[in-house]
Amino acid sequence: MRLVYRVEFETDPKTGQVTAKLPSLNHTADFGDTAEEAVANLRELAAGFVEVLLNEGKAVPPSDATGGGGVFLALEIKEGKRRRRAMSNRRARK
Repeated sequence: MRLVYRVEFETDPKTGQVTAKLPSLNHTADFGDTAEEAVANLRELAAGFVEVLLNEGKAVPPSDATGGGGVFLALEIKEGKRRRRAMSNRRARK
């Protein structure tokens, strides 16, 4: 299963840190010195969050990518023999 979520960014005016968040995935967010670093950090966090939801038998929010521009985070959901795993990658659309 492939889930794709829109990423939103905010920059702290005092520190310059960039926050990347996934509003559709329970507002999961992480930060970094750059947008790329923030998305890389968010990728791991989001994959872990989805894995926990699956392991607990809870619903995973549906994809919210509707086309258009921006940055999207794609999560590949793979089921193993013992447990489900969430793997992720970054996908940008123009």
